[in-house]
Amino acid sequence: MSVLSGVWAASITPLSSDLSPDADRLARHINWLHSEGCHGVVLFGTTGEANSFSVAERRRLLEQLFEKGIDLSKIIVGTGCSAVPDSVELSQHAVDAGCAAVLLLPPFYYKTVSDDGLVAAISSTIEKVNRESMKVILYHFPRMSGIGYSVPVIHRLKDEFKSQIVGIKDSSGDTDNLTHYCREIEDFAVFAGSEALLPYAIREGGVGCISATANVTSRLARAVYDGEKGQADQMIKVRKALEALPFVSTMKHLLAEFHHEPGLKRVRPPITELTLAHQQRLEQIIDSTGTLPNFAEPSLVLRAKSA
Repeated sequence: MSVLSGVWAASITPLSSDLSPDADRLARHINWLHSEGCHGVVLFGTTGEANSFSVAERRRLLEQLFEKGIDLSKIIVGTGCSAVPDSVELSQHAVDAGCAAVLLLPPFYYKTVSDDGLVAAISSTIEKVNRESMKVILYHFPRMSGIGYSVPVIHRLKDEFKSQIVGIKDSSGDTDNLTHYCREIEDFAVFAGSEALLPYAIREGGVGCISATANVTSRLARAVYDGEKGQADQMIKVRKALEALPFVSTMKHLLAEFHHEPGLKRVRPPITELTLAHQQRLEQIIDSTGTLPNFAEPSLVLRAKSA
């Protein structure tokens, strides 16, 4: 299996009381996610509130995780910013730290940029990073970024940078788009942005998923990835149910309740913690889906490992 494949959780970023990143809690969470079946963890994606943190904060947190013994070769870091120099600084830092890859949002403020403009921004970033070992996973999430990566744009980037453009996270939720990526781009790792599309992605030639809800469902996603197809319906049901609520604050709320750590609920503005109405809706979801996979015993993944 390639390092860049499998079930990856788009991790939350725990916060201290002053809303600074909490490296101790994050290190514990990363280790827990690995124990719950994740092949790897993505930091500073959408679920990680990336764009609510400064470049300096993001660099320092990665350094702290290294100091705490986290294996950065199993970490993908979101580094895409609106300003190319910020993307360059974060990407250089992640590559030099030994991370598996960087996850690159397009520059997301201007919404009507041409293909030429988008290619120029990504090309400039890679050229200025100037690291042959750099591995780029493009981040296609047009609902949030306002622009995305088309197949022609990806072909242009791959033609220019050969082995450095290695894959994409497709968070569009569009199965036709996912199929185009899988079938029309050779030597390219396509990750579904949701475990609900994991079975579909694998059938089409994709390599796995990078998912926000894998923070609480990775056991089940890993079982499906490993071939337990009978678990797919439950996995999809849970994911679809959780989509009714805001992902970041919901993941943090669930993890805080499970680990009995109220501080895990903290979010940075403009995101807010779950309202009472949201919490009531969440209770209804849990009633309908049953205990969330990562909170149930025994673990499907751990049982399989010990068998």
